[in-house]
Amino acid sequence: MHRFLTVVIISLIALVNFSVSATNLTGKITVSKKFIEQLDQLRKDSESSTARGYWNEPNGVRPLASERVDLTSDIGVAIFREGAPEPEADPVLSLNVLTGSLERNVVIIRPKSRIKFIMKSPFDHELYATGKHDFKPQKQGSNSFRPIDFYSAGVFEVRCKLFPHFQGWVVATPATYVPEISSSGAFAVEDMEEGKYTLKVFFRGRWIVEKKFEVSGKKQEIAVTLKKMDGAPDDDSAADEEADTAEKTDETAEKKETNN
Repeated sequence: MHRFLTVVIISLIALVNFSVSATNLTGKITVSKKFIEQLDQLRKDSESSTARGYWNEPNGVRPLASERVDLTSDIGVAIFREGAPEPEADPVLSLNVLTGSLERNVVIIRPKSRIKFIMKSPFDHELYATGKHDFKPQKQGSNSFRPIDFYSAGVFEVRCKLFPHFQGWVVATPATYVPEISSSGAFAVEDMEEGKYTLKVFFRGRWIVEKKFEVSGKKQEIAVTLKKMDGAPDDDSAADEEADTAEKTDETAEKKETNN
């Protein structure tokens, strides 16, 4: 009887300690107007780029559509805890290959993980990845699949020999958490350990945001605004926050002028 009570008490203490140290994190990714303007400018400056929008070539009837960012597909978020052990490989990920694109443009996995590329397009594709010697062009027909192991960390650009505009990224990195992003930019991580963390955002071939934060308490919120594509990763500094405030002020002024 005494042994039973001792086990129960120890279990309760463990539960209490876990509930105190575990934190539920909620976050939000926002795309600024300035960020879209920079993407538009990059497209105009690059003669070899393919415009992303409703019109890929000027036709004299409608202008090229502005750049847009699909938060569920175009970006990836990885969270790293300081001092965390090397994460295990992810379960096998099935990733659909559509006509001329992947179902998600950015996929973040842990090293030693496998992706099964499943052909959902009625057309043949020949996928390959730059910088990965064992991911060479290989014809893949409809309803077939191709498993690829990503043994080590790295950024791998996925292309297709038959569709020149095909472009996607597989990012193998030892992240502690890889949250899914909703269409509104929201994400959540439950039961995080207390400690120091770094959140990184990946977009079109590189990390563009790096934000450090500390987890303590039962609930925590974090907000990240995509502001710039050029230069080093954005550290979400106070100067950028001031720029955001100025941008919102300008937008408010524009709306007032329109209403008047």
